[in-house]
Amino acid sequence: MNEFGEKEQEKKKVTEVKTFSVPLPFRDNKENITFTTSKYPKCSEEQLIQQALKLHSQGNVAEAAKYYQQCINLGFNDQRVFSNYGGILRDLGKLEEAELSTRKAIELKPDYAMAYSNLGSILKDLGKLEEAELSTRKAIELKTDFADAYSNLGGLLKDLGKLEEAELSTRKAIELKPDSADAYYNLSNILIDLGKSEEAELSTRQAIELKPNFSEAHDNLGVILEMLGKRNEAIFHWEKAVQLEPNNESALITLAHHLCFEKKYNLALKYLSKNKSNSSQTLYLGCLLSLEREKEFNEKYEEISKKSVCNANIGAIVEHANIIYQKRYESPFCNKAINYVLIDKINEESLSENYLNELISFTKNSKTNMRSQPSLEGGFQTSGNLFTLDFPFIQSMKKVLIEKIEIYKNHFKDSGQGFIKNWPRDYELRSWMISMKSGGFLKSHNHEYGWITGSFYLQIPKYNKNDNDSGNIAFSYQGPRYPSKQKDFNLTIKKIETRDICIFPSSLFHQTIPFESSDERICFVFDLIQK
Repeated sequence: MNEFGEKEQEKKKVTEVKTFSVPLPFRDNKENITFTTSKYPKCSEEQLIQQALKLHSQGNVAEAAKYYQQCINLGFNDQRVFSNYGGILRDLGKLEEAELSTRKAIELKPDYAMAYSNLGSILKDLGKLEEAELSTRKAIELKTDFADAYSNLGGLLKDLGKLEEAELSTRKAIELKPDSADAYYNLSNILIDLGKSEEAELSTRQAIELKPNFSEAHDNLGVILEMLGKRNEAIFHWEKAVQLEPNNESALITLAHHLCFEKKYNLALKYLSKNKSNSSQTLYLGCLLSLEREKEFNEKYEEISKKSVCNANIGAIVEHANIIYQKRYESPFCNKAINYVLIDKINEESLSENYLNELISFTKNSKTNMRSQPSLEGGFQTSGNLFTLDFPFIQSMKKVLIEKIEIYKNHFKDSGQGFIKNWPRDYELRSWMISMKSGGFLKSHNHEYGWITGSFYLQIPKYNKNDNDSGNIAFSYQGPRYPSKQKDFNLTIKKIETRDICIFPSSLFHQTIPFESSDERICFVFDLIQK
């Protein structure tokens, strides 16, 4: 967000030219840039500032940055210069410098609402969410009709897990600025986390109506429609997102995944060939495996290996390929992932029986929103990310899971496996609950977007039949989309009981064994995801 001069200076005959040599701190090489600034008989302070503002308003950011820097070098104390230059520094990733420049703007003009809003955005990027919230609230206090600040505050509150407040703030932004496609888009993301998929769909459609070429909104709508079980329509919007913005990696990968689900591997390859990111190229490798193009698979594997790509998807692909091709491809993520399944207990000291029962009640509450899950038979899955909810029983669950994740990591610290050596420094946890009734089960799948996956078992019923495997979790290296070539993949079954927690690499394919019981089988599932 920037503030530009409202009036352009009248053009006059040039009688003087001033040339400056300016050090640009936002350039990595620190080189000096020489440029000419004057179109006026005399280049006054205000004229130089107005030229900077004009260039910025015209989208000529590089030239505007030179002028802002020159204004600062000449000792001009103008809040607009420091605030706008702070915004440019933020866009260049120079966050600490951006913070200093924007704070200087506030020092010069303590009631400068726009600078407080900009500072909030910078602090958010720096991960200082609480400070960012205070700064953005100050912007709103100074300018009560500041729609963009309300929208930014909504995003901050979402990240802080205050979803109801986030929704209210974003709706206020829309009330103040009804034509803001970005605000409707932000609202849809909040509604997704709140589990309000139908409302999220309406909000995203409104964003697209206001801004038809909004690639991210089309991508988001695809995700929502998939949750609502409208797969064909979802694919249409992912295709639209990629068409509008070929570099929209999120939409591209999601589209390719669903084309693979429909066994349209060649079409998926066509899309993936246009993107050279690690995730895209790993998925490309998986398509070659599905198509049984072994020679090309080997070539692509060598190419990816040289780049030291480490993600769950390549781990799953390599483990499957080792069996059908009877080779020993080295997995950069995890070799023999079955050896890294850890089953532990969460006792009452860590999570009280009251909280455990509240978690169970949450799944049975008629107000709890559910979503479609293609891999799930005879059951349902909660919608959104439970960790964004500010319930004490959810936050207590998150706290104990973080402790168990650290135990898991330390347990395998000497394994030498890629997923341990390259453990994400910056990650997020996403969670949901699954409840199954008699006859219910999960089909074989994995969480290839994750790093590690886990299940905490809130309620394991007593089974009617004397079958020791009923309701248990089972692991395999066999990917359901890949050819088996009549090879024996084996199925490793792990017995689980109430209050067990099972953690494993996200590359590992897993499923559950059907059961018969009058009680439900309820578990709390989570993924650790690299940001």
